[in-house]
Amino acid sequence: MYFCDLKKSVYTRINLTMIQKKIVATAFLIAFWVLGAMGVMAQNVNPSNLTSSPYSRYGLGKLGSSSNASLRGMGETGIALRTNSYTNLLNPASLTAIDTLTMLFDTAVDADMFRMSENGVSESDWNAGFSYMSFHFPLWNRFAGALAYSPYSMVGYEYGNETSKHIDNSLINNDTLVYTNSFLGNGGLQHFQAALAWQPLRTRTTQLNFGLMAGYICGTVNHAGYMFVGSGQANSTYVDRDFSVHGWDIQLGAQYSQLLSPSKMLTFGATFSPSTALNTKTSVLKYSGTDSIGQNNTGHLDMKTPMKYGFGICYQQDRRLTVSADMSMENWSKVSGFDSNLNESEDAYNNVMKLSAGFEYKPQFYSVNYFKTCLYRAGASFKNVYVKPNGSKDKEMTVSCGIGLPAGKRSIFNISAAYTHLMPSDSNRLKEDYLHFTVGITFNEMMFFRGRLR
Repeated sequence: MYFCDLKKSVYTRINLTMIQKKIVATAFLIAFWVLGAMGVMAQNVNPSNLTSSPYSRYGLGKLGSSSNASLRGMGETGIALRTNSYTNLLNPASLTAIDTLTMLFDTAVDADMFRMSENGVSESDWNAGFSYMSFHFPLWNRFAGALAYSPYSMVGYEYGNETSKHIDNSLINNDTLVYTNSFLGNGGLQHFQAALAWQPLRTRTTQLNFGLMAGYICGTVNHAGYMFVGSGQANSTYVDRDFSVHGWDIQLGAQYSQLLSPSKMLTFGATFSPSTALNTKTSVLKYSGTDSIGQNNTGHLDMKTPMKYGFGICYQQDRRLTVSADMSMENWSKVSGFDSNLNESEDAYNNVMKLSAGFEYKPQFYSVNYFKTCLYRAGASFKNVYVKPNGSKDKEMTVSCGIGLPAGKRSIFNISAAYTHLMPSDSNRLKEDYLHFTVGITFNEMMFFRGRLR
């Protein structure tokens, strides 16, 4: 009896210690996510300031991505991809791939090496910042959920020029106007998301999954312009243009999986996002000469998110090889935009069609050679750019690769690299090249497992 009581006492003490550690770890991760989200909203800035592109002056800025470091190494494919190793937010229906004992926490930082060139002149820059954060967890039988943060758009640029112009009709003969134009912008929009997935059908050979994701978009963007007059008969001017946005967006997703053999599975996926209204306020402040008060105009814009839909296919074999391909469309041409003066414009954007493909390969699950247990990824994508300065229709091509390094029993340290080339429709316009790095970690732990002392 004494031995049995001692055994029970030891089991209880060990079990409580393990549970306490998991509870503390879970609480820490949730607190980290909540405090980070609150900090972003309180500061009203974008922590992912990962652009120096002058093109971010147009529209909402450079659009962000909801994919993580793993998917970025695969060309940002994932509409049909199902995995329990990391969170796939490209389709909320994929969340049910997680088992009922596992919790995933995923976060990363980004770094960009950026080069722009025009008419034989080039300039380079680099940026780094916070990338994304997601918390993925099981709910109850055949249900799973996720919380996530990622940048919706980013604005960051600074450029200008100096001009010397002769004035023929000046009161003073041979008067020359010398002035400097400077333009700069900063800020961006944040995207906070909550997702729910359901698996209504699961047999030995087939699976059917549905998902719903609701997102809250908020943030402020500032565009400032200066004209400093060094000489001549004119006054210096300053214009500060701001717009703030808040509103909701929705994404629906579905995945159907068919087992082709005990080791091969084929999955089809689809997503749809309806157009939703965004509450947009504008403010334009102008100063001229010695005017210390200036002119301040405020207003509202009738903005919406674009309708989006996508389709994907994914082939998986032995849980070691994954090949995925996606096609998606974003109907930006139906969205009311605005020009550089924050006046509403009905023809501000291009529709975006994106084609992407990628693969992931793991040589072995267990091996004394560490690199044989790593995940190797590669992919490519091609798409239109949604903004169209001066009516242009630019395109963007990206090639990527990545590696997943096992860290502990189930967690993964992910590194991806992507090269992007912006191809303007007018060869005389500004060209851009990016080398983008993402370094992240996926904490994959069996948080709800109760062990037994035997």
